[in-house]
Amino acid sequence: IGDLATQYFGDRGLFCAGRVEDGDLKRVAKATGATIQTSTNGIFEGVLGTCGKFEEKQVGDERFNLFTECPNALTSTMVLRGGSEQFIAESERSIHDALMV
Repeated sequence: IGDLATQYFGDRGLFCAGRVEDGDLKRVAKATGATIQTSTNGIFEGVLGTCGKFEEKQVGDERFNLFTECPNALTSTMVLRGGSEQFIAESERSIHDALMV
């Protein structure tokens, strides 16, 4: 999405994102009940998804878009932060082990 479109939506209180990875786009569409569109032509209410709350949060140097209270959500996301890659890798393994029990 271009800068002009981003400004247009922003002026109207709408959030838009560009260069969203395919997997992320599909997960959000599934959780919100939306249908992925390739054009803004012919959009109708039936293709729009819903979520109870949308937030954009900054954690460290990265920004995250949080969709909560989605009608079809089956997953959750955990954001891990730490002082080194080794710490993050160990934390990830520990969480994986705990979830697989």
